[in-house]
Amino acid sequence: MRILVLLAIGLLLYIIIGNLLRNNRKSPSRDTGSEQMVRCEHCGLHIIEKEALQDNRQYFCSTEHLEAHRQSR
Repeated sequence: MRILVLLAIGLLLYIIIGNLLRNNRKSPSRDTGSEQMVRCEHCGLHIIEKEALQDNRQYFCSTEHLEAHRQSR
């Protein structure tokens, strides 16, 4: 009888400790820093500022749209 009680206590401790460790090992949160979005002056597509091409404070999604804008001036 004593062995069954010890096994039950051991099982409960195993479950409790396992849950505590599992909660502490949650996947690291993703970087919540947002990036600035800008609008292409030619087609209106919104893209990340780092990926955009810039010309006189105007942003473009591709070199073709940048060149088309320069030619239309």
